[in-house]
Amino acid sequence: MRVGMLLGLTLLVACSSPPSARPHYVLVSQAGSSTVAVIDPVQGQTVRRITVGGLPHRMVLSPDRSKVYVVLVGSQAVAEVDVRSLALSRTFLTAPVPERRADGSPIQAHFDQNAFAQTTCFACHNPGGARPFIVGERPVGIAFSSDASRLFISHIRQGRLSEIDLKNGAVVRSQDLPPTGAASEAADVARVGSKLVVALRPRQPSTEASTVRWLDEQTWQTLAEAPTGADPAFVLPLEEGALVSNFESNTLSLHAPGAAPQGFTVTPGPLGMLRVGEGQVLSLNYYSNAVSLLDLKTGLSEHHRLELAGQTFVNPTHAALSPDGRLAYIVSSGTEGHLLVFDLKSYKVLRAIPIDGLSFDVVVVGR
Repeated sequence: MRVGMLLGLTLLVACSSPPSARPHYVLVSQAGSSTVAVIDPVQGQTVRRITVGGLPHRMVLSPDRSKVYVVLVGSQAVAEVDVRSLALSRTFLTAPVPERRADGSPIQAHFDQNAFAQTTCFACHNPGGARPFIVGERPVGIAFSSDASRLFISHIRQGRLSEIDLKNGAVVRSQDLPPTGAASEAADVARVGSKLVVALRPRQPSTEASTVRWLDEQTWQTLAEAPTGADPAFVLPLEEGALVSNFESNTLSLHAPGAAPQGFTVTPGPLGMLRVGEGQVLSLNYYSNAVSLLDLKTGLSEHHRLELAGQTFVNPTHAALSPDGRLAYIVSSGTEGHLLVFDLKSYKVLRAIPIDGLSFDVVVVGR
């Protein structure tokens, strides 16, 4: 009986309703293995693993859909993946390789091994290479400029914002952002129109307020700011403003210059968010093993557990839409990771595709 039940569960997980018919791949950043997984959602399996660097987290697809940019939190770099070849095309640093330690002593290995010529710390600090494995300024947030010629990168460690020219992969501007109270770590950056939105949080753990700061895209002059929760995890750009997930709570907050923040209730641990329709946002609630569908106009939300055939899928982080908008591909980032195919009409998990544990972000690319 037990074998039969397990076989039935396996068939249900693997062979439920197929994803959108338009050919596409789903890319998932896998922090635990320094890779980006390329998943065929029809076959329900990983068809390629692209080694990119230490702790790949956030990913963005270029407006022309030809490149995917992956933030390497552990390698102080961004990796560029070519969509057509599904291969790493280049990397570039988000901050200079340091010459000295915090105490002023020189890092002699950087001189001896010509580390200053590298375009990622992963060139030396990799499995089997130099220690520690995780190094640098911890880039986390990523956003395109208005003309898509540059990337803006936020760094948690120094509360720094950097600007990278994509033509040559060079940092052309970098600035430590002044703190507001205890809020000093640049946890995320997004662009809303011609403005940048940066979420600055206190060093964690903390119960003190963070701040959401609006900057002019060209001058980085502060235009407005308002408080938010103690641990803002993600900034979603919308026509209505910037929606921020307050990870330590069960709330999202909508920010716009000159207006008081508007709060929305979801379930505990909101992390990633995805726009899924006119005025509708899907919130990925890490601590709840659930998602919330929020209607921005009414302020109402409905909540759905991530379950299939009696199994609960834990720690959702981020999601991406299928090309036809019918499905959301959700990363379940537990120690046994899964890419969930979630139907946006029935609000049910249709399929669970195995991926690495501790995976994080997801994008959809054409084939």
